[in-house]
Amino acid sequence: MGQAPSQPGPAGTKFRVIGAGMSRTGTKTLNEALTILLDGPVHDSGIQSLGGPMHHQRTWVEIMELAPHCRSFSDEKKMDYLFSSILEGYVATMDCPAATLTPELMRVYPDAIVICTTRSQESWWKSMEYLNDMMGTWYLPLMVLWLRKSQIYGIWRERFQKIMIWRYGDDKILEGTKQKHEDHLRQVVPPEKLFWYNVSEGWEPLCKILGVPVPDQPFPHNNNKSEARKVYREHIIAGLASWVFMLAIITMAIYYASSWMRRWAV
Repeated sequence: MGQAPSQPGPAGTKFRVIGAGMSRTGTKTLNEALTILLDGPVHDSGIQSLGGPMHHQRTWVEIMELAPHCRSFSDEKKMDYLFSSILEGYVATMDCPAATLTPELMRVYPDAIVICTTRSQESWWKSMEYLNDMMGTWYLPLMVLWLRKSQIYGIWRERFQKIMIWRYGDDKILEGTKQKHEDHLRQVVPPEKLFWYNVSEGWEPLCKILGVPVPDQPFPHNNNKSEARKVYREHIIAGLASWVFMLAIITMAIYYASSWMRRWAV
């Protein structure tokens, strides 16, 4: 929340970083920092899978459906193709669901490094719980039902739940999920490719990881609580307006149908 979908760069853009941090660990800030340092767009999987082009939305839903059931060589190749079809032109991935599929992304991009943003457990859970309270409401999928790019949210949430159960044994992001996720990364990512990063440290450690000079501009900060709440309110207002419009159309249709039937009954 709080950021617009990004557009891919030219074909052949080198993919360099798998952003493996759990949501609310500074992923949006790292997104902006990598865009500056690597001079290319970052594919934020949360934003692209829920508000990006329809091709990205459909492909992410397909990936999320396939991943927990990927058993055969042909399944792996299909998922590799799906990833490459939406990540062409990007320098990195970010956020969930991509972060939960780090081993699968490593298979497609073996030369990429893995950067996991992290923060203290207490501050992370406070921020995550705030977002869960907004996004986990029972009425949100219903509220955005008539919004074209939000109609996929109900399907997305169901399939992300299956990803979480398969990978961590949790049906959603809970207080202990970040630790499970980070332990999982330590098990599946070679130590020489896994880097831990706290966005509060600014440019220098990140530039050292990437082997690039520190830029002469302020370090970005993105997606604070007020921005997330603002986007949430915008979706609710747009959803209410769409329901008013659809109910008006339905009412008019019923009225004209009733009038037509009365005329024919006379």
